[in-house]
Amino acid sequence: MAILLSAGDVLAQTPDPQPPGHVSDPARPPLTPFPAEQNWSFLSRPVLHPDFFDPAKYIRLGDGPQRYISFGLEYRTDYEYYDNWMVGAGPQDHNGYVLSRVMPHFDLHAGPDFRIFSEFKFDYVDGRVGGPRPGVDQAPGDVHQAFLEIGPHVTREHGSSLRLGRQEVVPGSGRLFDNNEGPNVKLSFDGVRWITQTPHLRWDVFALKPVEDNSTGFFEDHPNAQQTTWGSYLTVPAPILSRGRADLYYMGLTTKNAIYNRGSATELRHTVGIRAFRPPSKGLHYNWEANYQWGSFGRDSIGAWSVSTETGYTFDQVRFRPRPMLRADVYSGDGNPAGNTLGTYNSFFPRGAYFTPKAIPFLGPQNRVDLHPMIQFQLRRNITGEVSWDWYWRESVHDGVYAFGSGILMDPASSSSARYVGDQGDMEIRWSPAPHFIAAFNLAGFRAGGFFDHVVNNRPPIVANAGLIFRF
Repeated sequence: MAILLSAGDVLAQTPDPQPPGHVSDPARPPLTPFPAEQNWSFLSRPVLHPDFFDPAKYIRLGDGPQRYISFGLEYRTDYEYYDNWMVGAGPQDHNGYVLSRVMPHFDLHAGPDFRIFSEFKFDYVDGRVGGPRPGVDQAPGDVHQAFLEIGPHVTREHGSSLRLGRQEVVPGSGRLFDNNEGPNVKLSFDGVRWITQTPHLRWDVFALKPVEDNSTGFFEDHPNAQQTTWGSYLTVPAPILSRGRADLYYMGLTTKNAIYNRGSATELRHTVGIRAFRPPSKGLHYNWEANYQWGSFGRDSIGAWSVSTETGYTFDQVRFRPRPMLRADVYSGDGNPAGNTLGTYNSFFPRGAYFTPKAIPFLGPQNRVDLHPMIQFQLRRNITGEVSWDWYWRESVHDGVYAFGSGILMDPASSSSARYVGDQGDMEIRWSPAPHFIAAFNLAGFRAGGFFDHVVNNRPPIVANAGLIFRF
């Protein structure tokens, strides 16, 4: 339940292929990018299909199944070709580069209500013209997670726990908060989080500062002095929705030097939202979310909003199990830059691969309208894929076009009066040749629309990525 609530309801992405061979023990946690949410105490008893790495996943330290230490590792390597990065602005790399990521971790349980979890990261890029992109490509060596947890969050499906220290935070769908999975460097936060859960609900309350990655030094990451975030996130059943659930949340963010089309200033932003969802399985699934933002930007007030929808259907009895889906999103822009209210939406800390399965999106979700049909499929049990197309417009012609994640203004509103920004196609194939391994190939390209006809940097970007992930 903890894994499903914290990691399974993010934006629709190509499903992980299942490795060949026997069906694993139902108690065995899946090897996902969320090792802190895994409970390996089931290995205290004999299992039907033991794994080669089980002796490292469960080392008993005393009496009782919840006194143990678990070791694990993720290794990821990718070759990536990204032509016309930032639509042609800045140094360009026409030969591609190699990304690598090594993330070892240990999980020490001193009983059902006390544990220490720590995960390290070693992220590198080799051969990229212009050097590593900040917060994206490289973190030579640092502590990614290191927290103390008091309470039964992982060991039992009900109870309350307190997490203190550096940790990943991924509530809901990843539209506002995520660990930045996709790019090479993942995101974590320093702070405190209170987690309450039962078989039917989960409630997270947190106060955090994002960790600022240093792309040059070893063990030099530190909390970002420019930003602080806090919030409350509740997931409950939704009786009026068949097998559906609902999220209710509030999130706050303060940024000392936020930059938008109208200028830069200190920002205090509050967000309230609601999300209704039914995770993909058989038949209909959906993920609909709406929120509103208010606060202050310098002397101006804030009034922004977003509506995001994702609706699909899995044909479980049809060959290749096709899953057609349609996403449609609207993120508000600034309707009157000369007025006293900033209307540009702030996506806080969204998932890194937001509009594409793997690569950093070509555009950010500020001042954006998009229509995104896609289809996922399963060629074999261990081969899955996705093909999609996406069209983009500006929500407000009085606001500019922003880069993803950083929120950097790529082109101001004065660059063009056109609303249409462009469209893109992307595809992904994922293959599990053996247990613990997943190979993936991604390809995406962007075709600039009318907005870019009048700007200096308007070369259509294309990105290809081929990589291999190993986890135990």
